[in-house]
Amino acid sequence: MVSNSDLFDLIKKLTKSEKRYFTMNAQFQQGSKVYMSLFREADNQVKYDEAELKAQLKAQGVNVGHFAVLKLQLFKLILKSLRTFHEGKSHEQQILSMLSEAGILKNKGFYRLAIKHLDKAKTIAYHYEMHNHIFEILNRLTFLHIEIVLGRSTQRLEELTKEMENLKESTYREADIRAAAYKMSIILASKPLRHPDTIAAVKVLESLPSVQGIASNDTFFARLFYFVFHAQVNRAKGNFTAADSFHRKILEIWGKYPHVRSVNNRLYKAHITNYLNNCLLIENYDDFDAWLKIFENIKDNNFDEEAGSFKDFYHIKLLYLLNNAKFEEALGIVPEVERGMEAYKQKISKSREMTFRFNVFITFFINEKFSEALDWLHTMELDTKIESKADLRALARIMKVIVHYELGHVRILDDMRTSVYRKLKRQDQLHEFEQTMLTHIRLLEKAENEKAKEPCGKTCSNRWKKSARNTKLTK
Repeated sequence: MVSNSDLFDLIKKLTKSEKRYFTMNAQFQQGSKVYMSLFREADNQVKYDEAELKAQLKAQGVNVGHFAVLKLQLFKLILKSLRTFHEGKSHEQQILSMLSEAGILKNKGFYRLAIKHLDKAKTIAYHYEMHNHIFEILNRLTFLHIEIVLGRSTQRLEELTKEMENLKESTYREADIRAAAYKMSIILASKPLRHPDTIAAVKVLESLPSVQGIASNDTFFARLFYFVFHAQVNRAKGNFTAADSFHRKILEIWGKYPHVRSVNNRLYKAHITNYLNNCLLIENYDDFDAWLKIFENIKDNNFDEEAGSFKDFYHIKLLYLLNNAKFEEALGIVPEVERGMEAYKQKISKSREMTFRFNVFITFFINEKFSEALDWLHTMELDTKIESKADLRALARIMKVIVHYELGHVRILDDMRTSVYRKLKRQDQLHEFEQTMLTHIRLLEKAENEKAKEPCGKTCSNRWKKSARNTKLTK
């Protein structure tokens, strides 16, 4: 069943070409085409309104008693149209089409033609290292050769089983290394790096046999994720300079396999992002702009890729501008960040959303736009379940007190500071840095000089900009 606004959202995400293709195909369909009325009315809506849709359809003589069935019919037809429209536009889709056609030919008794289809699909799959498809292709080829052999030479059948065994060995190792890298990603994303549990988990993963070295018969992805894993391990340990060499190796591997890169744009861009993120940590900007431009010039092919690119690109660019004292330029891209956060909200995790909102807050704060900064701080959902953001939550609470000080809200400062102090202490987040910040705020409150209590204004213009030039953001 199609729930709520799924159909509406799908229609709104169709390109003009996809809509035109669907409309043209509908003209050649037999039977009732009531679903086209629903398609047109939904497409004309700016915001989904089911009651209005039903009213408009009813006015056209459409029976809306089975509206849910009509929605489901249209949804399936759109998906079928999209499948046909995009067929052959990617190598994976070519493989899937060949598998489907080979199955049809087999069922009709055209075994040798089916084998030709599968052999061609296998060549493409090997070229682009799509091992998950190769297993299925080899499986189908084996059964087809069993159908054909019927007492004749079994040489080809033996070759296929040997190929399957070799592939199993290499891809099992690739799967082990991938799994280790993915587990490291989860640790980095969900645990504070200095937490004892994090350190212990990293040690366990480091001891895995699969990540001790590279084998001569390793696949492209086995070698790639071997370096990804070790880059992550060094990052978890705080060895960012060592991590840099692994990130460079990752990009070097991608550079040697442009054909594989061409069908894995999202992964390639994620690895560029990881490299740039590490560059921020070690303050190495030698080729930063060049790689940022490479990232920006890689075309996205769908909504999923666009969302991933937005998350990575604007996160990195905002940090880069802030860390290089380009504060006005950082302020200039805030509207783009805000638009992207709304457009791709379903693909932005709570953790990344917190980071985006905090960095936008910092952008306004450094530019001494304190009212706007406070507005963004208020939009942050300080989800206590996200362990990796414990430090960010603590800093956000302290910064809220500082912003109120800058706005001249001195009467509430004492209560706010005391509340933050108690909350951080209760959550075991009152470390040396946090204590120092709160102590300075207390001293400002008690300052005898009344000017120290006034909002920043013209008397200390650009104070936060000057301070930020000596501060590095890594979130």
